[in-house]
Amino acid sequence: MAKYMKLTDFLWIPMVLIFLFPVFRYSGSYTAVDDDQVVQGPLLTGREALDSLLSVNSGKSVIVNFWATWCTPCVGELPLIDEVYRSLEGSIAAVAVNLGDLELETLLAFREVVNLSMPVVWLNENDAAQLKDDWNLSDVLPITVVFDSRGNEIIRVAGTRDSSFFRNAVEEGSVPDTSSVHHEEQILHINVVGFGADSLTEMLLIKAVELAGEEGVDFFDPSIPADSILMEELYLPDPGYSYAQPCVGDACGRLVRTPEDLHQAVLNLSN
Repeated sequence: MAKYMKLTDFLWIPMVLIFLFPVFRYSGSYTAVDDDQVVQGPLLTGREALDSLLSVNSGKSVIVNFWATWCTPCVGELPLIDEVYRSLEGSIAAVAVNLGDLELETLLAFREVVNLSMPVVWLNENDAAQLKDDWNLSDVLPITVVFDSRGNEIIRVAGTRDSSFFRNAVEEGSVPDTSSVHHEEQILHINVVGFGADSLTEMLLIKAVELAGEEGVDFFDPSIPADSILMEELYLPDPGYSYAQPCVGDACGRLVRTPEDLHQAVLNLSN
């Protein structure tokens, strides 16, 4: 996508301002910050809100990060982008686009424990699908797209990056060398959620073990209180049906409901 659209007709209104301490529990990649430093930014909804944010920030470098609450690498990366956003004091813009949570309530619950000063935009399923087509986004999260001050896309990466990467990316005329960026070891891990007696759950587990091995699969049964608590801590949704979520290193694929889709999702992660 060479240019972002300049749409000035749209109005966007902050929906939520919550002041709670950010919490993250995954692999030590999250660095806690003093809550006094982070005033919760606006939560916006809809494709028009994203277009408007890009428009009003014309003339600035912009970081657009696509994520979901169930993507644990995404949750660890967001505070790093937010730290860069805050430290550059309005000279750049950043927006976190929630592209994977079907229910707005899931995002609202997330914001009760994690503060982000940059704007967050939630897209419903239809808007998310259309945006993925328009922006030619791959089926993996997180994805970050950086625009320079002229609105030109200068970088697009899948998987997490560190603070220095984002800081360098938004310096005028400075495009980081992604070949030297350190990534987590690319080991496949699959979360399977469902009821133990369900036949589809059993088929997903068989396929997951086939793809990732027994040590690479975690199973969560929402009917078991201990599993339900772990799911909440990992922001794994409980939609009432079985699903699997494949992750490789610092990137996660979409939630899938059949063994065939799981196999394809794993292939997508490796591309």
